Amino acid sequence: MARVVGVICLSSGVVIDAAIGPLAGKGSGELGLLRTIEAAFSPGDVMLADALYCNYFLVATLLAAGVDMLFEQNGSRHTDFRRGTSLGRRDHLVSWAKSKLKPDWMTAQQYAEFPDELWLREVWVDGQILVTTLLNQRKFRKKRAR
Repeated sequence: MARVVGVICLSSGVVIDAAIGPLAGKGSGELGLLRTIEAAFSPGDVMLADALYCNYFLVATLLAAGVDMLFEQNGSRHTDFRRGTSLGRRDHLVSWAKSKLKPDWMTAQQYAEFPDELWLREVWVDGQILVTTLLNQRKFRKKRAR
């Protein structure tokens, strides 16, 4: 058994890049595999992924590369729409602070290079909280076009 992570173009269905690793063991998780294929993304791309990928260091890495993201909120993170800058009902901008703890896979120098905070948009859509770097609520509306 193995673990596979792929970057797939949503408009064409083409697999742009993929990483395969063992099901268990150090560095074999989906986030670790994604780090091996980060070059698959180009400035201007938008990464769409599930809640597993919704973490500070991946979001900061994508932003530094000019890549936007849209993820479901990770269940370990609490969203309070009363905080931050309101953009509408259940739609706001919030600041995420960098963790005080450096991840084991990261060097001290890499950790120091990450910004102390990120500004993100959290929005409730169809029963889910979505997190995105697409901050302009006029250009990126939470309601689907009909």
